[in-house]
Amino acid sequence: MRKILCILLALTLCGCSGTSSDGDDAAKLTGDFTLAMRTPESLDPLCATEETAALIFDLVYDSLVYVDREMRPVPYLAESCTLSDDGMTISFTLHDGILWHDGAAFTAADVEHTIGRIRALGEASMYYDRLSYIESVTVEDRLHFSIKLTKPHVTVLNLLDFPIVPCHRGDLATTMVGTGQYTLESYTPNKNMTLLKNEGWALSESPAMERIYVKMVERASDATSLVKIGEVTAVAANMRTIGGLGIGDNMKITHYPSLEYEFLGFNFASRHLISDKVRHAISLALDRTKIIDDVFLGYGSAASVPVPPTSYLYIGEADKTARNLEEARANLFSEGYVIEEGKARKMLENEEEITLSLSLLVNEENEERKKAAECIRKDLSEIGISVTVEALPFSDYLTRLSEGAFDMYMGGCRFSADLTFSFLLGAGAPVENGYSAEELSAAMQLIDPQRTDETIRAAYISFQEIFLRDMPITGICFLDGALVHSASLCGIENLAASKLYRNIGKWYLA
Repeated sequence: MRKILCILLALTLCGCSGTSSDGDDAAKLTGDFTLAMRTPESLDPLCATEETAALIFDLVYDSLVYVDREMRPVPYLAESCTLSDDGMTISFTLHDGILWHDGAAFTAADVEHTIGRIRALGEASMYYDRLSYIESVTVEDRLHFSIKLTKPHVTVLNLLDFPIVPCHRGDLATTMVGTGQYTLESYTPNKNMTLLKNEGWALSESPAMERIYVKMVERASDATSLVKIGEVTAVAANMRTIGGLGIGDNMKITHYPSLEYEFLGFNFASRHLISDKVRHAISLALDRTKIIDDVFLGYGSAASVPVPPTSYLYIGEADKTARNLEEARANLFSEGYVIEEGKARKMLENEEEITLSLSLLVNEENEERKKAAECIRKDLSEIGISVTVEALPFSDYLTRLSEGAFDMYMGGCRFSADLTFSFLLGAGAPVENGYSAEELSAAMQLIDPQRTDETIRAAYISFQEIFLRDMPITGICFLDGALVHSASLCGIENLAASKLYRNIGKWYLA
């Protein structure tokens, strides 16, 4: 057995029970620390249907691991784990002495129960897809259990950041009993919630704030406006919800990396794009910085490969994201194109002259991608490539993609935390149009047999090297998430998409 994940924390936990009351005190909502969420249909964290509720539930319920901004799994309720030599079984040891808020002991049976409940909920749970590699769970004793996988999957730990719920409670739809840093003190649907510090929590230092007040909002976008007028201290947002907000002197925005990837897709059946030199020229001609600033309002990190730049798996400087028109033109020249009068032309062997003209599909409902497509059109005109942007209704856009009736298209996807690239291959994949993906597929398959950080990273680097060589698509950026917060809020460091409020215990108001 090889140790792949280990952390030791000294724990001295005591129980802390939350009390329930109506708590309709308006003064609380103007207190020192207030978050916001939409009123959930259920207080059961496994039934959460949208992000604002899930983030609040994370303050009450802990997970086995969380994923840091470098995309590494970090132990939380799990003290350590080991992976079997065949890569098919992960054996876990839990922290001892952890108590549920009602005083009951946290055990491995709670983990087994949680996974079983998520399976029973199916697609009704936002965490269901995270179990796709789990075949079974075996409890060995109160602190030890093992997970048998359906196949080796080295980044499966990144999927285990879902909330763990107690097996001895059947009332979680109407109350909250977790192991987390805050307990439920009161809840009034459609109005507010009050969370009280769990004095016995010891997975990190005790939270600085005695209470956190949660204001219920009708729409997630409403919460950002409440920060502006001082009724909410902090709220998770994105560039779409804060684009027209306007930032007051009393506000700040802290970015954090997300797994939303925006890219430009190619049709390998196009007589122009079958050439890797042309695809590389296109990638080198893109002014990603300008697209991020002008279209995505600065909320993004340039990347052509499908690996977040903050990840320890990212290839780094080899990912040429900076604009280089000279190198772009050199690629076209090496492919036989001559740029004259602002147009790239090429003489074929049959003495037919062709002009490098391409279509670019985008679905008309996506305003950001339409703007990005126009930026790309202008960028490519500077190396003699003529681009016609076609904005179509989404259904027509999909039809044209499936029929291969395009040269390029604007696309995007949201990766799961285990950073798999199955979206690149198979039916309906963005690179299915004429691209032979044998080497890329083989590189993907070499990732899972690895066991250490060094060999895992080497496998990902190898995948990215083939990706950059073949350029089946080229990325624009990974979009950023945003924490909109009071300018007086301090202690915000190293935010990550997984458990955004995890370090809330270190936050304080100056």
